[in-house]
Amino acid sequence: MESKTSIRPNIPSAKVNETMSAEEQFQNAVLRPIIKMQYNLIIALFDNYLQHADFNLKSLEVYQKNEFLKTAVTRNQHLRNQYVGMVIGMFTDEEFTLYLNNASEYSRRIIQMISQRLQDTY
Repeated sequence: MESKTSIRPNIPSAKVNETMSAEEQFQNAVLRPIIKMQYNLIIALFDNYLQHADFNLKSLEVYQKNEFLKTAVTRNQHLRNQYVGMVIGMFTDEEFTLYLNNASEYSRRIIQMISQRLQDTY
């Protein structure tokens, strides 16, 4: 069986060095590859959210669309929890322990990155 880390994509631009904060190192080494790997599920979940919300993104200007996307992901607690859970589920035991030491900061970073991915996609 492959390990969780071996199936993650390599992101050459996600540099990790000792001058970065521990949070930034975790973001680049763990969160970014997981979010990239889970991209299709992230989009599918948001498409499902839009269907149930009966909302048409195409009717909005770019600024309005980006604001809607940010707001949907940050303020809808159910959607937010699903996204954070989607990422946490791909952690190793050690990564989960690190996550628990600063869960609110890492969850904020997860949501921020997913929000950006959604804005770039839609």
